[in-house]
Amino acid sequence: MPDKPAGEKTEEATPKRIQKAREEGRVAQSQELPAAVGLVALVAVSAFAGPKLIDWFRDLIKEGLSCRIDYIHDGDAFLEFFKQRCADMIWMALPFMVAIMLGGIIATMIMGGITFTLKPLKFKTEELSIPGGFKRLFSMNSLIKLISSIAKIVVIGIIVAIYIRSKMDEIATYQWVEPANLVGVISTFVLGALIRICIALLVIAIAEAAYQKWKYNKNLKMTKQEVKEERKSQDGSPEIKSRIRQLQYQLASRRMLQDVPDANVVIVNPTHYAVAIKYDSKTMPAPIVVAKGSDLMCEKIKEIARANGVPIIRRPVLARNLHANVDIGAIIPEDLFVAIAEVLAMIYRIKHNR
Repeated sequence: MPDKPAGEKTEEATPKRIQKAREEGRVAQSQELPAAVGLVALVAVSAFAGPKLIDWFRDLIKEGLSCRIDYIHDGDAFLEFFKQRCADMIWMALPFMVAIMLGGIIATMIMGGITFTLKPLKFKTEELSIPGGFKRLFSMNSLIKLISSIAKIVVIGIIVAIYIRSKMDEIATYQWVEPANLVGVISTFVLGALIRICIALLVIAIAEAAYQKWKYNKNLKMTKQEVKEERKSQDGSPEIKSRIRQLQYQLASRRMLQDVPDANVVIVNPTHYAVAIKYDSKTMPAPIVVAKGSDLMCEKIKEIARANGVPIIRRPVLARNLHANVDIGAIIPEDLFVAIAEVLAMIYRIKHNR
């Protein structure tokens, strides 16, 4: 297969790119899903709270037809009556408003999660561009939205028509229903139609949300070069990483060489390895390695040792063993205690004889 163009977005978005998009307010969004979920929640609340709402309307109508005139002549009584009815209206509408709000919030969270940013609210001068506005108005997205809206109207019309046709025999019997029960019968009929409409809209919304999610992921895709640049910016260029390692090595070497003058002895290979040993019976449980190095570092350790009067002892096997197995600042392992003790004893004897 031929290679794809270098500028083609074929790579999945990295976590960093997704996080940056979320910070800018660019998340997967669906206009249909919040509306459909909100409608489903509204119908569900209506099914449970509908009878109570109908009773409230019935009592309100009865009270209105009672022709009480004391509210008209007494301003305070009318004001109290008005406040009470407003409070009742808000209380009755509250479950429906909460259902719509929660439905929209839940649907939005399903699509894009919880995101809080003020960047989308920034004023953009290009939004005032007349050519840009016409371009957006007659874009492919606008055409898709128009077709989707027409399709929804057609689908809902077909569903309602099929439902009414299936209920024609039942509708014909409504003429014999008592007026007191007519509202309940009609409400049941309307609820059945709304349930079918909700199911259809929910299916359409899920399909539209899946498309929007796919489109969002597609727009966030990256080219191979963008992935390389992001990885490079995160990990740092090889030159910078090499320079950092070099500086770290220089600092560590400098600190290590500062401890050589305090060593008791430097054990050498003699030209390839040098290991500086320090031991204080009053403060240390065992000897430790304060510095070690090979080749040029070996020569540097020996140079500092000579300048500060630190004895240099040639023990090739012991020097190689210490250099390979003991880290700087670590205690000498037990299997080397005897060899180190012999060297330290020899150093003590030489100093004592002097």
